[in-house]
This record gives sequence, structure tokens and C-alpha cells, in this order.
Amino acid sequence: MSYSVLIFLPVLLATSQIIPKTKQGFSLNLIDPLSPVSPFFNPNLTDTERFNRILKSDRGRLRYLTSLNVGASNISIDPTEIRLGLSSHDLSYMVMMGIGTGAAFQNYYLHLDTGSSLTWIQCEPCHPCFQQQPPLFDPLNSPTYVSLMANHPYCQGPDYGPGPHNVCYFSMFYADRTSADGILSSETFTFPSSQGGNIQVPNVVFGCTHLTDTVYPLGGPVGIFGLGLERESFISQPSCAPVTGLRFSYCLVEPGSNIPMSLRFGDDITWPPVARVQQTKILRFSTGPIHYYVNLTEMSLDDTRIYFPPGTFDRDPSGRGGFVVDSGCHFTYLPQLAYRIVRNALVLRFQARHLMPPVPGRGEAEELDLCYDLPPNVDPQILLPSMTFHFAGADLPLFYEQVFHVDMHEQQFCLAMLPETDVRAPGVLGAFQQVNTQFEFDTCNGGTLRMATVDCAHGV
Repeated sequence: MSYSVLIFLPVLLATSQIIPKTKQGFSLNLIDPLSPVSPFFNPNLTDTERFNRILKSDRGRLRYLTSLNVGASNISIDPTEIRLGLSSHDLSYMVMMGIGTGAAFQNYYLHLDTGSSLTWIQCEPCHPCFQQQPPLFDPLNSPTYVSLMANHPYCQGPDYGPGPHNVCYFSMFYADRTSADGILSSETFTFPSSQGGNIQVPNVVFGCTHLTDTVYPLGGPVGIFGLGLERESFISQPSCAPVTGLRFSYCLVEPGSNIPMSLRFGDDITWPPVARVQQTKILRFSTGPIHYYVNLTEMSLDDTRIYFPPGTFDRDPSGRGGFVVDSGCHFTYLPQLAYRIVRNALVLRFQARHLMPPVPGRGEAEELDLCYDLPPNVDPQILLPSMTFHFAGADLPLFYEQVFHVDMHEQQFCLAMLPETDVRAPGVLGAFQQVNTQFEFDTCNGGTLRMATVDCAHGV
């Protein structure tokens, strides 16, 4: 690493606002990138342009997840795909939080990422770095900033190592060869309290980036809020446990809606009294990347089971395959064999309903694979089947609106799922299929994913 930085090792200052040791909770506004009320919504894009950017972003996201499985050097990829997936301000869910104390304090919009763990922002001095608003975080002006030493427990693994002055440096490389480099640090983060006012969480480990080889739009989000499963993740850190309880939850509304959503932590997580909460185990493996893997066994159309060869959704010992829950992908991606089986089941079903053969997608759905013309005077609710994902110990029912992209203007419907042709990549349950299901990611005791069908538009 060729850049030089200033190192600060001050003693953390005591403050009356620091959280007590009793468990609490807090909630952040979860910002839909497609909502007109998003501060970063681009009104100049047509629906078709926005839809195509979503699909391109998804492809980049899948390449990124694959690169974590098999190593970025083994991925052949159009760099514009993953760059768009990592840096496009109007395609990723976002949250806002305060970082630092004293004159350095700033509120920052960050991308929410459950597929990576390190939270990072750009810090002074920084070269080269992308332009941003507000100003770069200045550690010199924050009395609570600490550069972590190379012997810190988190300074381990391929992304971390000792640097000048024996501090811990990190280097995050992505499949398009872009990167973020800097110093592993700790700082006070500020979040809104459910009891009113703010909660300050000291000693949060994050990345203070001093060299960033990527592109973020000026005025957009300025970094990553990592909620993955590694120990440097915000949700895994002991310093955050009193307010997170090591668990978080969200409930997504229909994309593009102006209805507010929340990302909830700890005791702020509640369930509607009528919710039928089910749970499945979050799978952890001794080697390879740590995603929110779950055991998907079968699927159903209405009440009819779709059977797959044993092991279709399993992760093999080399780290290939598996099935993950990831809000960073908009659509669900199935392994190619599984997708072909689901597609064939739908084709046979619609043949039995005497629909005309599949047609190319029109308008914003031109890149979707399986599309049909809507018959005249037919209610899609009657024509289109529901679908259920059967996990070990839990069923995830999807209404037809979460299975198909229905365009009444084009009088067409398309399957809102796509095949993943790279056998190394995991299958993904994307955000479109997560709408109107509340999810709780509980990382305690190995990890549990809880879920229940909920009307997310009315809040949870």
C-alpha cells in the first residue's frame, strides 16, 4: 500500500449518552432505492431503463457473491456489471447513521449489505477516492476515534494485516478489480432511539478508508453498512450487542412504494399478534464465505410439490452452490437445473389452462425469460398460482404478486425469477420475493432465520 495516513490512538472519552448495559433496541429508516421519496431517486430514468439497470445490478451482485465463493481471480466478468451493483446509488437499500463525535460528527447514508461484514466510509486523508457529500470523515477531529493495532482479534484473515506503525490495515478487493483500502478502526456510532433521542454506541469496529478504487455518484451513499456473519460485522460485535441483541429484522414493501420501512435491532423487533412465525437454521460452514445460507429442500405451485434431485440446493465442500437470503439482489435466482424444473412445471400448468405459448417479454420485462400474454378479461389473481419455498422447518408462501411481474399496460405477465448459470454461484432469495414477509436474522447460538407473512405496508 503506497499511501500514508495519520494514526490516532486517543483514550475514549466518557459521556453521559453512552448506552447502559441493559439490552435495548433501535430502528433505522430503510430507504427503498426505487421509491420516489428516496433522496437519491432518479426521476429521469424510464421504468424500462430502471428495470434493465436492476437486472444488470443483479448480475453484478451474483458475480460478487460468486467471487466470495471461489475467489475474485477466478471470475470472468464485464467490469461494468459488478461496478454498477456495488456503486449505483439508486439500486441498493440504504440507511443513515451518525459516525464520530466532536467536530468530526456527520450523518452518512450507507448501503445496507447483508453479503459483506465490514462497515466502511472514506476518511481524511484519502487519495485516490471518489467525491462525496458530506465531507470525508476526519479522524483528527473526533476524540473517540481509535486506530486498531495489528494484534487486534479482528486483524486476521486474507483481507487484514499489519501496516506502518503496527496498525491493522484492510484491503477489500471486488471481482471487477476495484478495491477499498484503509485502517481498521473503532468509533462511536449514533442511532435514533425507540425511547426518543439518540443512542450512542462506542467502540464500533469499522473501516476508515484512505484509498478507494471505485465510483460512487456525488451526493449518494458514501460507504457500506455491513450486516454479514463475520465477527467484524456490526451485528456480530460484542460492543454492539447491548442494543442489537445480535439480531436484526426488516419487512419489505412493494418496490417503488412511498410507504416507510424500518431496519430494526434488538428489543425493537416485534411481531404482529396474528403472525405465524416459523424458523429455519442459518447454515454455517467451516470453510468458504459466510453468507445467510439456508436449507431449501422443495418448492410448490399452489398445493402441488415440485420435486428436485437430492442436493439441488446444497452447498458442496468446495463452497459452490447453496442457497442464501440476500436483499442485495432484487429478484430470486435459482440454480439452472432447479429453474428449468420450475419453468417446465409452469409451462405445463399454463398449457393445461389453454394459454398461448410463451412470448418474448415486452417493455420493462424484455429481459425476463418466461412471459405470457394475459388473456382478455381474465383476473391475474385467478389465473396465476402462488408458490411456496420449503425450508427445513419453515415454509415461505408467496402470493402471485411475488412470483410474477404483471404488466397490465402490456397485458403480459412474466416469471420474476431467473436462472443462475454459473454452477459455483449460490441460489438467492431476492428482495422481490421477500415483500410482505417479516424476516428476523438472529445470529445467536449458530443462527436462526425467523419469518412470517405480514402486511408490511402497515408496519411492524
